[in-house]
Formats: sequence, structure tokens, C-alpha cells
Amino acid sequence: MAEVTRPNRPEPRSVSLDAATTAVVVLDLNARCHDPEEVCSQLMEPLGGFLERVREVSVPVVFTVSLMFKGTPLGEVAAPLNRRDTEPVLHPDAFDKFAGGELQAILSAAGAENLIVAGSLTNVAVLYTATSAARVHRYNVVIPLDGVNAKSAYEHEYAIHQLSVLPAGAGDRMRFTRLDMIALV
Repeated sequence: MAEVTRPNRPEPRSVSLDAATTAVVVLDLNARCHDPEEVCSQLMEPLGGFLERVREVSVPVVFTVSLMFKGTPLGEVAAPLNRRDTEPVLHPDAFDKFAGGELQAILSAAGAENLIVAGSLTNVAVLYTATSAARVHRYNVVIPLDGVNAKSAYEHEYAIHQLSVLPAGAGDRMRFTRLDMIALV
């Protein structure tokens, strides 16, 4: 019988990033997050404050909202995140928000090398987008553990485990931290 192992639970570590080569991608935190019954509502306060901090040093912020909500009242970015008119909202029809090429074009134009990935759900949009960012697009990916969540602890922990063991060098591009442990210089 195979040995039973527990998922990796990476310890958050301080991260210092060059503001000029960093971007933040906020995944699927739309107006549904106004409902306290939605798990994403738990990210509003910590992420809203973090976004204000990154805007002060001119780090680009890009939002995604699921295509199924486009053109509906739920198609707006959650109000507590205080989206600026200059911050794009993309509506890719995939869990990997790089699908279609629009996100990559924006990040490339911004000169991004480091990508902070936040949002909900950890086991869906975060997992697929962060994997693609590291493996396909070769970004250094930072996952703030308090800036992502899922509907259950299991789903969240499993996704974080998967991100921490990506093969072919992609796992080496992943760093895990907390929002208050990210320094932008």
C-alpha cells in the first residue's frame, strides 16, 4: 500500500518585488462577493487594503470576471476592491485566465515579470491561472495565502499543494506569502 501523505502547506515568507516589473491579477471577485454567504466575500477587506497599497506605487492591477456574468449586474468587480477606470476587466471563457491571449498582452505591455495572483476560487481560477503563468508564460508567481480562498479547506489546501509541487521547474517560480508580507520597492 502507498504511504499516505498530507498536502504541502507552504509557510508564508516575506517577498520583496520590484514595483516596475510586478502586476496584480485579481481573479473572479465580482459583485457576487457582496453576499456574505459567498466565500469570496471574506477576501474583500484584506484585498481591498492591499490593492490600495499597490496602487500607491503604480503597480498595474487587472481584474477578471467570469464570462457568464458579463452584461449582468454580477458582471461588475466587487465594490470593496475600488476598481479604477484604468484597471482592465477581462472576461475570459476559461478557468485559466490567460485563455484568449488578452491577459498576456496586457501583462507583456506592462513589462511584468512578477505576478501576484489573488482571488477565488483557489482550486479553479487561481490554480489554473497561476500554473499557466509559471509554466507557460514563465512569470515569477506570488500567491498571498490570505488573498485566495475556496469553498472548503480541502479544496484550498489541495490547490495550494498542487501549486507547490508543479513539475518541470514551474514549482520553483511559485512563492507563498501573506498580503502584509509583500514589499513593493
